[in-house]
Amino acid sequence: MLRTCELTVTSVRGSVLGSVTRPASRLPRSFEIVTKVIDGVDLLRLDGGVINREKNPTQAISKKLQRQFRDDEEFFCDINGPGKRSDTVPESVHRLRPGDIDIIGAIGDSLTAGNGAMATNLLHIVMENKGVVTPIGGQGTWRQYLTIPNILKLYNPKLYGYSLSDSVSMQPESRFNVAEMGAMSRDTAHQARNLIKRMQSNSNVDMEKHWKIVFFLIGANDFCMDMCFVKNPSGIVEMHDRELTETLRILRDNLPRTMVNVIASPSMKVLMRFRGKSPECETAHRLECPCLYSLQRQRFLKSYLKIMDAWKRRQKEVINREEFHNKTDFTVNLQPFTDKLWIPSDKDNNTDFSYMSTDCFHFSQKGYARATNALWNNLLEPFSNKTQFWKTEFEDFKCPTEERPFIATKMNS
Repeated sequence: MLRTCELTVTSVRGSVLGSVTRPASRLPRSFEIVTKVIDGVDLLRLDGGVINREKNPTQAISKKLQRQFRDDEEFFCDINGPGKRSDTVPESVHRLRPGDIDIIGAIGDSLTAGNGAMATNLLHIVMENKGVVTPIGGQGTWRQYLTIPNILKLYNPKLYGYSLSDSVSMQPESRFNVAEMGAMSRDTAHQARNLIKRMQSNSNVDMEKHWKIVFFLIGANDFCMDMCFVKNPSGIVEMHDRELTETLRILRDNLPRTMVNVIASPSMKVLMRFRGKSPECETAHRLECPCLYSLQRQRFLKSYLKIMDAWKRRQKEVINREEFHNKTDFTVNLQPFTDKLWIPSDKDNNTDFSYMSTDCFHFSQKGYARATNALWNNLLEPFSNKTQFWKTEFEDFKCPTEERPFIATKMNS
C-alpha cells in the first residue's frame, strides 16, 4: 500500500526544480504536473494553477524584505538599560532579563523551519530559510533581519543556539532549531528529545548553569492536513492536550533553568480572509490546506473552525496548569499575538501579500519581522495583559523598564 508520495518537479531541460514528500492520501485526486519554457522562463502547471518562475528574483524578493536600517541607527531599546545582563546570575526563572539568556532553541513546523521565507517562486517553499525566522533565526543583525535572537544578541553577544543560515534540521547551521516541515502536535515530544540531546552533547552549553529559552509553535498542519482525515476530527483537541503535556514535561524534567514560550497556534481563519489571491496561491492552498479548501469538505467547515477554537482554549488550559509553574528554574508562557492574526491590506484593498511567501501560506522575511516585533512585545507584557494581534513592524517596541526589567511570567506579572 502506497503511504507516501514524493513530488519531484523538473523542467523540460531535465533540471530538478524542487521536491517535497506528502502522505499519498493527502494529495488532490487530480494531480497533474506539466512544465514548459516560454521566453526563457520555466512555467509549471500544478493541478490547474500556473506557477511563474521569476525572471528577476532580486526584484521579487526585495518587495518581501523588511525595512533595512543603517549601521548608525540605534535599536529601539537601550541595550545598556534595565534589560542588560544581571550582575549576578539569577536563581529564579522569574527574574530573567533579556541579557540573562544564554541558550536558545525552538520546536515546531515549517513556520519555525522558515520554509519559503526568501522564496521568489512557489518551488522555493521547500527551502528552509532558518536564519531569518522569528524565534530562532540569527543570520545577520536586526538591521537586516529582525528576529528574537538578533535582538537578544544585543543584550548578550554570547547567546548560542540560533540558526545561522538556510539549512535542514540535521545540518549544523540549524543548531538548536529542531523544527521540521510538515510537523504536527504528535511530533513535538520527539523534537523535544532531539533538542535535549543536541544541548547535552554540545560543549557550548552548560546544562546546569546556563539559562535557556525555548520557543514552541505547532498546529497549522494539524488544522490543515490532519483533522479532516481522522475518524473523529474533534478528537485532535484531546490528543493535543496529551501531546503538549508530554512535551512540556519532557522539557521540564530534562532542561534545568529553562523558560518555554508557547506561541499560540494560529487559527487558519486568517487564510480565508485573503483578498486578491493569485492562481498560484489558490493552487497552493488546495495542496497545503485541503481540510479547509477542498470542495468535498466545505460542508464541514463550520465544525472545523469550532475545533480550532477549542484547540486554542485547551492549549491555554494546559500551559496554565500548576505543574508548569511550581519550580524556580522552569516555567511556561503563552504568547498570544497570533490569536487574532490578520494580514493588512494594500492600496487596492487586497491582502498585502508582501508579508507572505509565494504560496500565501508561509511568511516572507517581512512577515517574520512583523511577527518578531509582536513576539518581543509579548515577552515583556504582563501575563494577563498581552497583545493578541500584531501591529505594523517597527511601529511599537516594548522595552524593559526599571519597574519591569524581566521577561514576563505568570509569577512575576
